[in-house]
Amino acid sequence: MGAVREDGHLPFPMPNRSFALSQEWRDLTFMHWKVDPKRLKPHLPDGLEIDFFQGDAYVGVIPFVMKNVRPKGLPSVPGISTFAEFNIRTYVIKDGQSGVFFLTLDAKSLMTCFYAPRAYGLTYRYAKAKVKKQGETLHWHSRRTSDGVQLIGSSTPSGSIQTADSATLEHFLFERYCLYTEHKGCLRRAYVYHQPWNFREAEVNLETNSLLESYDMGLDVLAPDLVHYSKGLPVKTWSIEVAERINVNDQRDFLFLDGDCGLCNRLTTFLDKRLGKGKQLGYRPILDTDAQRIIQTLPAKLRDADTVYLIRNGKPYIRSGAGIRCVLYMRWYYKMWFPLLWLIPLPLRNIGYRLIAKYRHKFFKRPTECLFGVD
Repeated sequence: MGAVREDGHLPFPMPNRSFALSQEWRDLTFMHWKVDPKRLKPHLPDGLEIDFFQGDAYVGVIPFVMKNVRPKGLPSVPGISTFAEFNIRTYVIKDGQSGVFFLTLDAKSLMTCFYAPRAYGLTYRYAKAKVKKQGETLHWHSRRTSDGVQLIGSSTPSGSIQTADSATLEHFLFERYCLYTEHKGCLRRAYVYHQPWNFREAEVNLETNSLLESYDMGLDVLAPDLVHYSKGLPVKTWSIEVAERINVNDQRDFLFLDGDCGLCNRLTTFLDKRLGKGKQLGYRPILDTDAQRIIQTLPAKLRDADTVYLIRNGKPYIRSGAGIRCVLYMRWYYKMWFPLLWLIPLPLRNIGYRLIAKYRHKFFKRPTECLFGVD
């Protein structure tokens, strides 16, 4: 299965492209505290708002086992794909899409701690961590190697297995289907698919929690307000994308060009008539409000580039990199040229792009109005 598009429990559609990773989250202890929003807000990047439940903000500490993490289509690797993870998360919202934001993710995985910050912008830190199950009781211990912060304790489930009814606090805390992160100066979103959580109430014995204490939020870190246990579930995650969109429900890719340029207008017409089967590409003039809203969220070196922009799978591309990728939307006999175009060295490609950009108005008459197929 590639993209997961429709499922009745999802609050919004999953991306119309293949997921990147599959994994299992197992033997989770969910500990939650009510938190003063003023103490929480400084830990969030610009552009994210705290998501409240009946006026209250929450922060959670979750020790668990990340199991069989692997890219789509590949097998898990013994000794690498399964490891203990201890994270701190809070609940946020962006443009009506609720999700989670991780203050930290401490994991016993050197590969994850190296790769995830670079690919996703997630704040993974290496820790000596383990989760051990004895009967129904989970014992967990984590010590971060860089500064020694720890989480030590145990939890025991009680009561019957439940699923969260809508409009309940448990539904607010558990049923989250995207995460947010700040990566390379830009707010990003990654979608997460799983079935609804099954969980039980639990009792906890916290011995040490300098992990949460290090964030100085004025909490009694040894006495959470809520504790739950879950056996866990399988999960699929998508690669990160720029969090800003033309419309939160619009999953198309977009091309931003000069609306006063005759060449740009001809290019959009050329592309639109030759799109491959099932391909969709939206167009906006660069100075359009929608386009500027997205451009202004990009890192400064992209924001000030004065170029064509392609937003593909939520990632921005400029200049010749954007132009070459346009052939990926076209019919097969155009798309086949994509690998060959990459053989042209980047400096030569960008020189060619700049020459065309400089003299385009001399060879292509400016249109009296923008002819892009804006919808």
